[in-house]
Amino acid sequence: MNYLSIELRKTKRRGIWLVPTALFFFLMIWLGHSYTGSNGNSHIQYGWMDVLYYTPLLNAILIPTAIAVLASRIIDMEHKGNMWKQLETMQSRRALFLAKTLYGFCAVLLFSLAEVFGFLVLGTLFGFAGTPDWWSLGLFFVQTLVISFNLYLLQMIISIVFSNQAVALCVGLCGSMAGLFLMFLPQCPILRCIIPWGHYGAAMFVGMDWNAETRKLVGFYYMRQDNGAVWFIAVWFIVLTVGGWLLFKNMDTDGYHFQGIFGKRNAVLVSQKPVRIPLLPTELMKIKRTPIWIAFLVLPLISALIGTANFLNNLEILTSGWYSLWTQVSLFLCYIFMPPLLGVYASYLWRLEHNGSNWNMILTHSSAYRIVWNKLAVCAVVSLFTMLWLGILFIVCGRCAGLTAPVPIELADWMLFGFIGSVSVCAVQLFLSLIIRSFAIPIGLGLVGGVAGLVVTAKGFAYALPYGLLSIGLRANNPNRALNYELFLTSSVIFILLFYLLSVVYIKHNDVKTQG
Repeated sequence: MNYLSIELRKTKRRGIWLVPTALFFFLMIWLGHSYTGSNGNSHIQYGWMDVLYYTPLLNAILIPTAIAVLASRIIDMEHKGNMWKQLETMQSRRALFLAKTLYGFCAVLLFSLAEVFGFLVLGTLFGFAGTPDWWSLGLFFVQTLVISFNLYLLQMIISIVFSNQAVALCVGLCGSMAGLFLMFLPQCPILRCIIPWGHYGAAMFVGMDWNAETRKLVGFYYMRQDNGAVWFIAVWFIVLTVGGWLLFKNMDTDGYHFQGIFGKRNAVLVSQKPVRIPLLPTELMKIKRTPIWIAFLVLPLISALIGTANFLNNLEILTSGWYSLWTQVSLFLCYIFMPPLLGVYASYLWRLEHNGSNWNMILTHSSAYRIVWNKLAVCAVVSLFTMLWLGILFIVCGRCAGLTAPVPIELADWMLFGFIGSVSVCAVQLFLSLIIRSFAIPIGLGLVGGVAGLVVTAKGFAYALPYGLLSIGLRANNPNRALNYELFLTSSVIFILLFYLLSVVYIKHNDVKTQG
């Protein structure tokens, strides 16, 4: 326990506990919002069952990314400055591994307890009918604790093995999307059991009845749980605990080295005279052979597969062909996963500057205006590639789903204005990654911003938030929605210029901070 207290002191004032705290309040606000408005009474009527049904869905979407951010923050502090060597002179590897594991367990335990306590508070505030089913709440608590802790172990191991935290965060984002995808494949329950991100769906014990014709809620019911999911969860716990310890035990004192995976090993640059390299290609070289391309390829792919599966399962409701398919393909991506993905791009572009004394070197060769401009341009180019990749997947999935009608010409409009909206998000994320040295926290803020974009869009204030511009630009929730082009372009230009200038001002008026 003394080593755990050391971990607590090491992470003091680093904002690590803000991650589970922010996630908890965000979930409570989301659930509380569902009990207000026109549909609030129908949700309050079923009260406790409603909470037990919807919360695992939200957990499957949000917790994996938050866990990835948490684990990355806990481990990355040791990678910086090559602290593993120094730590081993003060404590054994077993004590160090146990302290990191217990730290994460405490965070997950407190979050799981707070979530159940939050249910009780919501039930009291909104007057849920009946009394809470303590057995169901207890089962939900245990499931959330064990599944989330397994994910923490997995993300902790990845963060230990790869000093580049982009790998761990990309895995967390892709895993979250994969778990969500498996929830839309009820005919393949074994797949939800195999991967740890699918365990939230595999462990659900409350189902929902709804009328397909009226699309209204009928009620909830308890489902028979598959014992196979319990065994898979237990096996994953053993494998991650034992395997993680063995990997950590056999790690070199300066960590693992995987330069050969994402870059050329033993590459030596020899130059007889100074060579002037244009800054924009230099920024592009920074993301060459980097793990961000994993998320670039996988996240839109899984989003397209989710949308296509949901489209095929609801053909009696989704009758507008290509337009209905577009809502399904783009909905989760633009609200939940695209903003964190843009956050990964932005954080990676600033990562090299935040390491070592790179700030000193780069500021001697170029102005703050050009530094920020080149990073914004590269981030915009990568987001453009993401939009084009999404468009290709949309067309391919539509043909595979049996749509024979011509591809709607509006697709070019959706992608163009979705791209413009994404550039405004890039400007915000670049500013956040500039002022926050952590690689992970701006990505978590991107997730929060994406859901905030969903809220402001539903309230009719999408033009007031960059993340809302992304959603209405793509027309993800309504392809036939009329877009106010003048207001959209004006808002986009304002946000891009605002955060571009804020980034420039921050660089010019703040002392350079280096990390040895």
